[in-house]
Amino acid sequence: MSTFDHTLPDVEVNVPAPADFSTALAEGFARRMSALAQRGGASADGVRWAARAAFAVSRATSEGHVCVPLEELAQRYEAGVEHVRDALLASHVASDGAQPAHALRPLVVDREGRLYLARYYDYERRLAQSLVAHAQAMRGDQVSDGGSPHGMSERLLRYFGPPQDDQIDWQRVAAVMALSGRLTIVSGGPGTGKTTTVVGVLACLLDARADLRIALAAPTGKAAQRMQEALLARAGSLPPELAARLPQTSFTLHRLLGTGPDGRFRHHRDNPLPYDVIVIDEASMIDVAMAAHLFDALARDTHLVMLGDKDQLAAVEAGAVFAELSAQPAFTGERVGVIAAALKLDEHRLRAALPTAAAASTADQERAPFSGDLFSMPPDETPQAQSQPAPLADCVVWLERNYRFGLDSAIGRLSLAIRRGAAQQALEVLVIDPCAPCAAAFHEDSEAVPSERTIQRLAAGFAPYAQALSKALADAPAEAAPGAAAHALGLFDALNRFRILCATRLGPRGVDQMNSAMAAHVRRAARVPLAMGAQWFAGRPVMVTRNDYALGLFNGDIGIALPGADGALRVYFRSADGGLRAVSPAALPPHDTAFALTVHKSQGSEFEHAVLMLPSTFSRVLSRELVYTAITRARERVEVVGARAVLLRAIATPTQRDSGLAARIAEAMRGGRMV
Repeated sequence: MSTFDHTLPDVEVNVPAPADFSTALAEGFARRMSALAQRGGASADGVRWAARAAFAVSRATSEGHVCVPLEELAQRYEAGVEHVRDALLASHVASDGAQPAHALRPLVVDREGRLYLARYYDYERRLAQSLVAHAQAMRGDQVSDGGSPHGMSERLLRYFGPPQDDQIDWQRVAAVMALSGRLTIVSGGPGTGKTTTVVGVLACLLDARADLRIALAAPTGKAAQRMQEALLARAGSLPPELAARLPQTSFTLHRLLGTGPDGRFRHHRDNPLPYDVIVIDEASMIDVAMAAHLFDALARDTHLVMLGDKDQLAAVEAGAVFAELSAQPAFTGERVGVIAAALKLDEHRLRAALPTAAAASTADQERAPFSGDLFSMPPDETPQAQSQPAPLADCVVWLERNYRFGLDSAIGRLSLAIRRGAAQQALEVLVIDPCAPCAAAFHEDSEAVPSERTIQRLAAGFAPYAQALSKALADAPAEAAPGAAAHALGLFDALNRFRILCATRLGPRGVDQMNSAMAAHVRRAARVPLAMGAQWFAGRPVMVTRNDYALGLFNGDIGIALPGADGALRVYFRSADGGLRAVSPAALPPHDTAFALTVHKSQGSEFEHAVLMLPSTFSRVLSRELVYTAITRARERVEVVGARAVLLRAIATPTQRDSGLAARIAEAMRGGRMV
């Protein structure tokens, strides 16, 4: 019997004893729910199920799920689903979800048998209603800001240039969808041209409307900054008068929505965002709560373009919203006709090339087995509902063509195999323990602690950085302003040639240990002494881990420590204009050494050569999406270090996050009231 059980001697609850922080939080929540149930007069059975349900759903949300299948909870305790439902609804701490938000009890059991924390049920319901409202507003528009198909065709030719070949250009398909609709979800891997597509779309819209108000945003400060830099880098291809009207700044989603005096977001349904176009990058990082707030704040006529990669890691918080929304494109006949006319394509040829349900990857089909189908309407008794278009029809497009590494390259073939869950095929692409450098390699190292051979091979990856650092320190005398910082730009380039990506932070194969080992090797190779304590030394790369708006530093920013004109260390960061800015180490927000990064922190980055360090045994942090995200950070070479069985199992394990978003959307499509 756990500690929790002893607090209620008259009720056997059978909740596991806490083993970590999330478990302790779940146990505390279970205590509160059982106490509330008792106070409300629930039976011993009702109190027992209230505690069990509270514990289970709290743990599930901490692991990224939005809800828990009631059947799963019933099976865990060898009970019937109906008995569990009835006991919960009679416990005075659970409601059936029919109530408005303010009347929901702490737990919700929906009619399909999903168990929620009330706030997550409300997030999902609000998101669904806002999605449907935006889609219906889009379909009600007679004329889009993008103009007629003929007008779109002219603008596409002007800002995308002539087609490169006779293949269907999905960037242009995405552009037509964005120009003729209010919601466009673009999923594509690294190098598929998402930023190029957005620049072209914005140019077309600015050409059509001079006073267009545009906002760029992303879930993290670093992602927002990278998006701004990428957009401005491509702005040179536009006429100067259009390039000058592109947005000159970008926001985190929190800054976009604003914070009011009560701590709530300033922009919401009654005070929508004042933009005509909003572009969100790295949308796969958006959790269900943020998605609900974002869609709540959209004005009816706002174009929303969401960019991401459905196969990458999902949000750290609960939900995999982007993966669910982009899991399978669907098109109405009317929109196919518009796209064909705008691109001057044969409509039958375009229709034959559109993705079908059979084209969805294994990951798409397995990702959310409990969530239903967002792309076809469920059966309904009314003919009107039967004839309604699917809620996300004409909203989703996949970019498959890769301009960074061809899909027939080793990295391309490896990424495709991983996306499909073809573990053995992925292993066949990797060269096992190669004697010479190759594009995709696997190094067997299955011991708990990495072998000395592995450490030496990883250290060799940073040899060019150590050489560049040694030369920079020797060539830049301390009296020269800004001293060694004059060579910092070259050091950034050297650093980005190689990076270690870890699945975990702790342990002998985690980020902390890898950073410690690599820092020691680089210091020895460059003959750099320690300064300011045990961590700081000239050449230490750091990654900021928390936004600091006053300093203009954001989560994910990379800096390099170098001596300034006075010989004291400063941390130099690249600025958006390609220059450098220096910050005192003492003034930095929270940060980590950055020779090694977690795979989560590497999202949106790219390196010439990346190494994925796997744990020695399989753990729940490993997934197909984690491996895919890691290997697609590499432009030219990728290596995987670990046990073969661990890699195969990780590729065979897609992220599955329980969600009821499809059910909530279906309810909204059937006219569920706004709450």
